[in-house]
Amino acid sequence: MLQVKDVMTSTVLTVSPETLVKDAAAMLAERNISGLPVTEAGKVVGIFSEADVLRSIKTTRKDMRLVFPSISSLGIAFQEEVTQREILDAYEEIGNRPVKDVMSTNVVIVEPNIPLNEAIVKMVQKSINRLPVVDKGGLVGIITRGDVIRGLAKDRQNSKPS
Repeated sequence: MLQVKDVMTSTVLTVSPETLVKDAAAMLAERNISGLPVTEAGKVVGIFSEADVLRSIKTTRKDMRLVFPSISSLGIAFQEEVTQREILDAYEEIGNRPVKDVMSTNVVIVEPNIPLNEAIVKMVQKSINRLPVVDKGGLVGIITRGDVIRGLAKDRQNSKPS
């Protein structure tokens, strides 16, 4: 039976809570990953992800545009239209804030010796894409959806009769 330690990534890229969002986002883009643990004094204190960045983008001005034909019960409907410039301005604004302002703090963790199926259940039930792997309070790895799929495929290959 596969365990988390069999499929996790041991070399984990992390950021501190004080890292600027724009710097952490650049790390995600450079490494082609969608999220990473936020650590302080060796302890996982959050997760920073692309979703956190997108969720944090807020616009200050919204243009209203009439939608016709209307599907509203009142006969007239309006739709908010956000311009690309507003999105870029909002990104610039949050980019200069520390990661701690936008990170997810409700972190679900796993231990390296638990069965892989338990980690999968946590990921599915909580709709999360990555789990920090913690042993004796310290970060020892991370398991992502990709790690799970690669691990399952490799295990299936190894268990096929020759």
